Parts: sequence; C-alpha cells; structure tokens
Amino acid sequence: MNGWVGKVLEVDLSTGQIGARETVDYVDQYLGGRALAAGLAWDFLGGRSESERVGPYEEANPVIITTGPLTGTLSPTSGRTVMSSVSPRTRPLPWYTHSTLGGSFGPELKYAGYDAVAIRGRAAGPSCLVIQDGTARLVAAADLWGMDAWQTALALKRRLGRGTQVLTIGPAGENLSAYATVQHNEENAAGHSGFGAVWGSKKLKAIAVRGTGSVGVADPAWLLCEARAVGGAQLAPNTHAFAQFQNWGSEAKADRPVCTTSCRYNCILSNYVRVPGGRRMPTACNSMMWMGHMDATRYSGGGVEIPAGVDFDEGQSAWLIELCNNLGLDLYLRTTLHPWLVRCTELGVREIRGHPLAPASAAWFEGFLRQLAGREGLGALLADGMLPAADELEGELPEELITLARHQEFGFGFSAHREGRFLDEEPLPFWVVSAMMYAAESRDPTIGTHSGLLLLADAMLRDPDLARQQFRRLSAQVWGDPEALEPTFDHKAPLAVWAQNQHMVIDSLPLCDFAFPPVLRPLANWEEFAAADDLAGDLDLDRRLLAAVTGRDYTRAELDLIAERAINLERLLLLQAGRDRKLEDGLAWHFRLPCRADGTWIDEAGFSRLIDEFYAARGWDRERGRPLPETLARLGLASEL
Repeated sequence: MNGWVGKVLEVDLSTGQIGARETVDYVDQYLGGRALAAGLAWDFLGGRSESERVGPYEEANPVIITTGPLTGTLSPTSGRTVMSSVSPRTRPLPWYTHSTLGGSFGPELKYAGYDAVAIRGRAAGPSCLVIQDGTARLVAAADLWGMDAWQTALALKRRLGRGTQVLTIGPAGENLSAYATVQHNEENAAGHSGFGAVWGSKKLKAIAVRGTGSVGVADPAWLLCEARAVGGAQLAPNTHAFAQFQNWGSEAKADRPVCTTSCRYNCILSNYVRVPGGRRMPTACNSMMWMGHMDATRYSGGGVEIPAGVDFDEGQSAWLIELCNNLGLDLYLRTTLHPWLVRCTELGVREIRGHPLAPASAAWFEGFLRQLAGREGLGALLADGMLPAADELEGELPEELITLARHQEFGFGFSAHREGRFLDEEPLPFWVVSAMMYAAESRDPTIGTHSGLLLLADAMLRDPDLARQQFRRLSAQVWGDPEALEPTFDHKAPLAVWAQNQHMVIDSLPLCDFAFPPVLRPLANWEEFAAADDLAGDLDLDRRLLAAVTGRDYTRAELDLIAERAINLERLLLLQAGRDRKLEDGLAWHFRLPCRADGTWIDEAGFSRLIDEFYAARGWDRERGRPLPETLARLGLASEL
C-alpha cells in the first residue's frame, strides 16, 4: 500500500497492553493526518451521553498522533505531524481538538512501521513509549521525570541512538499547566492545545521512535520531478512577501533553519539566534514575536487598550525562548499574558494576591515562566489560562483588566490571532472568514486561515484599490466568483467553507499551510503583482504529489468529501461535548471591536447572520449547528445520528 505503512499502534498505559489496528480500514474514508485522527477519535469517544463525556485528564481520553500518506517522502513540507486529544485549554467546556508540529518525528514513526499512535489510560508511574522497527514497549521513566524537554530528548538519544526522534513534555506538562506543550527537537511543538498537560496526567514523559524502514512510493520519478519543480530556498507561496518587501531576493536566500522534514521553502518566519554562551538556536514563527516585534500587540478600540509588549534585548529574548521550549510552555503566551501584565502595571496594579508584578524586567519574566510551568506563585493563578483567572479575579482587579483578559482568549480559551483585532491587520473580507471559522473550529483557526487566504491581506493593506482590482481576477480564476474577495460581509460562507476544507486536506496529507494551497502564483515583486493577468497558483500540486506517492488519482471532489466527512465528525464530537450555537453566538461581543486595519465591526445580529450563512453552507441546522441527516447520509455518516 504505497504512501501508508499499514499499522496504527494502540497503547493502554493503564494495563500495559500494546496492539495495532489496520490503517487500511480508515484510508478510504479519512486518508490520514487530522482526518484519520477524527475517525479514530470517534471510535474512542463517539456516541457518549452527557454523563459519559470524557475530560482531558481522564484515562479514557486518547492521545492520537497521526501522519499522512505523504509523510516520509520527498513531498515538499510533508514532515508535519498531527496530535489530537480532549484539550484542557478549551473553555467553558473541555472538547476534542488538534495541534500540528514540524520536525522529523512523523517520518521516523512511519520508518518504524506505524502510520499513527493512539494512547489511552494512565501509567502507574512516569513512563516512556519506545517504538523501534515494528515493535513498541513501555519503559519506566522515573529518572526522566523532572527533567526539562531538551534534557529528556538528549538522554533518550544517548540511550537509543542519535537518530532517535523524541516527543516529550517538560515541567509544565508534568504540573498540568494548560499552556503545556509537547516538544520535539529545539523549536517544534504541539503548542496551543495544552496537550503537554494531557501527557502529564497520563504520566507519559516521552515517546522515542527509531525506524530503518521506508515508505513505498508508486512513481518515484514523478515525485522527484515534482519536488525539483518546486525548487529550493524560494519564498513559501503563502507568505506573499512581495507585498511587504520591495526587494526580497536576499531574504529568500538567507541562511535560515528548516522547521520540518522535506521543506524546500523559505517562509521568512524562521531564523537563528544566539543564546547566552554563544550557541546558535533555530527559531520559527511564534519565536519571532519575542525578537523585537512586541509592538504588534498594541491595540486601541471599543474601550479596549492593549499595550505593546516589552522588547527585551536579543540575548535575553533568545534565552527566554529557549527556556519556554525547555519548560514545555506555549510560546504564544508572550502575545497575551505579557501585554496583559504590562497593562496591569499601567493601571497601577503592582501586585496580584501578594505576588509582585514587574513585566518590563526580563529577570522577572523568567521567574514568572518558571512559576507558570511549576504552578507556583502567580503562575498557579494563571496556569489554567486567562479565562479561569479572569473569573477568579473579578471584583479584585479593575474591570478593564478582566474584560481585556476575556478578549485576549475570547476564542474558547485560545489566544486571539488573525481575527482582525489583535496582532494582525486583517481588513474586510478576511476577518469575516476568520470569524466564521472561529465559530466552527474546535480551536483557533489560525493555521486554517493562513491557507493562502488571510495572508493575502498584505496586498490589501499596501494598496486597497489595486488589490481589489487584482483580487477580482484572482477570485474568478480560483473560486469562479470575481466578488469572492470583495470587502463586504456578503456571501462569504463559501469562502470560509473552502478555507476550512483546504485546511483539513492540508492537515490530512499533512503539509504546511504556509505553502499549501498556493492560491497566488509566485511573484517577484509588487510591480509584477500589479501587472499580472494570470494570478492563480498551482492548486493541483497537492493532488499530483498524492498521486505520485499512492498511485491513486484523487479528484478535488474526492478530497473535499474526505475533508467534509472529518469536519462533520469533529462537529459531532463538539456537540457531544456540549458546545453548540449558544456558545458560538457568544463570540459576537469580540467582533464588535473595530478591526485594527479598517475600523470595520459587526453587531450581534450581523454576527448571527454570518453563522446562519455558514451553517447553511455546511448543511447544519440553525438551532444548534448539528449536521442535518441528509448531510451525514451524503458523507456516509448516517449511522452516527
């Protein structure tokens, strides 16, 4: 079976039992990656009553790690891995969600003979899962418990060989911080969903994998041809850096780290920094916010004031990035917790429950990170997220700070991002698409809305009139509707559905959303964008890669059907967990704030109309957002009613 290696490893930490199921039982319906995880999650979690709901720290909560059919091949950016579980981060209820990470773990897992791993139960003591060429065993890890993530990875590599790939938690996971990550290498992590805490609750310290096998490829010559055609060290298609930089040639050729196996692109979101002592450390994406870009957190509108976070010097910032990775903390907390703490001091709040605040000090912030990972001091108050902390501190702190905390994690406990207000400038129509996805996804939809779409906003910001002119051409070529990207609130549900479907396909192969789908063709500069008549990118590259690897020519309609099936299964899991239309209508208050780019906003009635439109486009009822019987029947899910 080209593209897949055939087995899903199953591990019960409570009993020590290890088994496997056949990947082929899932491939036709779920392909791989995130969609495969949805199918497995329904097997483990589906069909439960309200009294049987599974919480993040219960033994029945599965940790599901999935690869896709392109993983372990030369397909560009195909080294990504998907992790799924019931999250401790979501509010007001726990529910099933996902995270993705780069690096080399996914390919190594396939070389060891497994397409996925599903772990349930709770070990009696700290444990490590060791996977080697078709075999798996649980070993005691009491000596690793208490180590940071990097120390753990190095210790396991010394024992099992340098080529061993490791996923591990740090102290934050051991202490069940909702900001806890699962770390891989120096900079890769399953970050936003708090899965490190799920591992900690299971006493699972690490997974170490080493394989000497391979992944079958149906047409190696075709795959090599496609990989070569992509080129190397060029800008990732979805960065649209031509709109930001007049001359990016030197940027594209810069010496930058690669965040995932088989990546051939430069996304201009990674770099090397020197940590104290002189060692060169790779950084990517979220780390960039720590390196002199904290002014991006500034926001003022609708009665909400967010200050710029403090920019520490380069050496201090590099050390704090490394510390976060070692402790196993989500780097994104820098964009929410830090500005909030700065705002506290601006309003004269110098301590909270006896814990002094000094967020302008790198030394103080280092101590705070350690407290957050250890659930000590101020960190104990904030370790479960800003929303629980806001509830507990209401009446003690100025109401402005309580409101601000709730806005910063308005998306069910996830940090606000690419919703047009905080951090990123996303004018109409882009923030409207994001708003619909916030109301439908199980977590913040950041990576889904990257997918060649929201990053187009860079062009709109540079020259709105020219961008509208060119976007009409692009929209006609890609979506068959020249008005798809018009800056209005009207008829944007098809665009949101398209983005969500594409996101699911990308996560199921899986590939990087900064490269796929390449909506806009590569452009050398702004002048080329202005003059171009043919703007659409190579939107069939993913299909050709999949065909070259598997030998099966999936049509776009077939891939969309797989995406829809998985999205609807995830929706059923959300409904089963207690999330529905009432909670999603509650997001409207955030979108009353003016967009930082163009000042646009929407009231509750308008937001409700957006959800109506999206639900209708998805084939869900308007009352709860439940998939209609005919929708489930069309997707082969009628038995899940």
